[in-house]
Amino acid sequence: MAEQYSIAEISRLTGLPAHTLRYYEQQFPVLLGIERTRGGHRIYRKHHLDTISRIIRLLKDEKVSIKKARELLGEPNAAGQAEENTQSDSRNEVGGEKNGNLEHMLYLVLERLDLICRNNENRDTLLVKLLKNQPSEHKHELLEQIARCRHETRETIRLCQTVIQRGAKAN
Repeated sequence: MAEQYSIAEISRLTGLPAHTLRYYEQQFPVLLGIERTRGGHRIYRKHHLDTISRIIRLLKDEKVSIKKARELLGEPNAAGQAEENTQSDSRNEVGGEKNGNLEHMLYLVLERLDLICRNNENRDTLLVKLLKNQPSEHKHELLEQIARCRHETRETIRLCQTVIQRGAKAN
């Protein structure tokens, strides 16, 4: 049987108060889908802890709204979304959400660049194998251009990481 946790244990492990965990259960009912004992006590499992950790990362670290976190995690529209929309609108009026949106956008760019880099590394390996077997007077120049392009992509990733870190420190 999978390891079970109580709400108090999950609270201790995540650092979140029990009322916040209950709120997240309301906002992410499909993703969390907390089981209950016959007495009505919540039963958490490892996958719940993993999901809660992702929610925390999005809400606290990436500063995205509950609505956006639901969207990113694939949670269907949940009850209470109207309340979140109202809160989101008031935050937008004050401008407090702008930094979170910028950081989130940079995070998405960073994820995309990382994917591009991994795909490029695979292509580069294949290309180098191909070029080694082919005589070509422009082979060296092409390899240098590829290396330069990869270096620029890695520098862009570092820049995004720096902006995200500075934004997090400023908040």
